[in-house]
Order: sequence, then structure tokens, then C-alpha cells
Amino acid sequence: MKIRHAAVLALAGWYLMMPPQTRFWWIGQQRYDDSASLSRWTIEQSFDKAEACQAARVAGEQRFGDAAIGMDHAVCVATGDPRLAT
Repeated sequence: MKIRHAAVLALAGWYLMMPPQTRFWWIGQQRYDDSASLSRWTIEQSFDKAEACQAARVAGEQRFGDAAIGMDHAVCVATGDPRLAT
């Protein structure tokens, strides 16, 4: 990684994002479309640092247990990620 790219990432914020849900029936387990373009994902929270975003993701999994089915699909993405614009 070039130094200027590292500097841009250091200045960027971070989003905790969830993929869109794809449930075909009203009953049954929720499903998530991890292969959807990142622009279709939902921003759950924003953070100043990547470490804080990752900590929130892990804490969500631990806090809600089985109720946090979607949290194991969540990812942290830099606010300047070009995939967010497409």
C-alpha cells in the first residue's frame, strides 16, 4: 500500500454495514445476500476508527447471541471505499 493511500484510510471514517435481507417467505430463518453490491447494504453505525467498528461488530454478536443472526454477516467498510458509490 502506498503511503498516500494509508493516509487517506487513516482520515476516513468507518461504517458497520449489513447486507440486504432476502427472505422469500414470511416464516423461516432470515437470509442475507452477502454477494449484493456494497451500495445496497445498510449502514448500521459509523465510527472514527476501524478498531472501534470491529469491536462493535464482535460485541453485537456476543450481546445478542442467536438473535444477532445478521451480525455474523456484518462488515466494516471505510467511508471512502469506491464500492459504496456503485
